[in-house]
Amino acid sequence: MPVRIEWRHGAEGEGALLAVEESTETVVKAWPANPELLTDFLNEMVEIKALEREDSARSESIPGSWGELVIARSEDGEVLDVDPQLYWEGIAELFRSHGTDPHLWRSRH
Repeated sequence: MPVRIEWRHGAEGEGALLAVEESTETVVKAWPANPELLTDFLNEMVEIKALEREDSARSESIPGSWGELVIARSEDGEVLDVDPQLYWEGIAELFRSHGTDPHLWRSRH
């Protein structure tokens, strides 16, 4: 089952990382978009792939309540879609406003 991983940003600053089955456009897993998982998603996707294999799957279609699509990546890491404005707003809100950067997060924590 080919999936893509999406970062979606909600209206009130809440966001989610979603594993979406491409053929059915169904969310098969969802995680809160916290800085640690986002760092992994934006860099190597090692933790995301490990979390995908867990049995705690959640399956539902993609409603608007998941928020706006920030960036989508294939399982192998290829960027499939990105909204540059939402991307940089999300980076500023979750990382730079706290004096960090998603590319440096792992080396500091």
